[in-house]
Amino acid sequence: MMMKQHLIKNLLLALFILPTVCLAQQQVDSNQVAIRAFYSSYAVIYQSPNFDDYYKKYSALLDEYASSSFKQSILSGLDDPNIPPLDIATDDSGIQAQYLGNLKVEKRGAYYLVRYPIYDSDEKKYIEIGLNVTLDNHGKIQSVTGNYTKEINNPNDLDGLHKK
Repeated sequence: MMMKQHLIKNLLLALFILPTVCLAQQQVDSNQVAIRAFYSSYAVIYQSPNFDDYYKKYSALLDEYASSSFKQSILSGLDDPNIPPLDIATDDSGIQAQYLGNLKVEKRGAYYLVRYPIYDSDEKKYIEIGLNVTLDNHGKIQSVTGNYTKEINNPNDLDGLHKK
């Protein structure tokens, strides 16, 4: 009889905990999807040769995916003609649309690690970019900081052996 009560108690506990764990996992997954969508859209916008078009599309993208403070920090940098604009969304590393298939987003504690390759045409080599992206309580991008850059053999080498 005691064993049955213990089993019933554990099953009831599992019924309450499991939905909470599943909901938390769905939140992580939706945040990863949102970050991927932001960088995928940004890569296309980033390559626009027309500044006015770039600014308009980037502002709309930030409305959808960024906190108001993050958006303000980006747009104020773009609006000041006295300083060269920094690419805050990629920690000034840039992003190339042709390598979006290699974009990776992983949850790492309080932030998301965003990794993707770029090709440095001056140095004639591939570089892996790693960015730490933090989100606010609403799942909007709050900050982006550079984590690392490293040379890789090819754009598919994000999980492979890296050059030394």
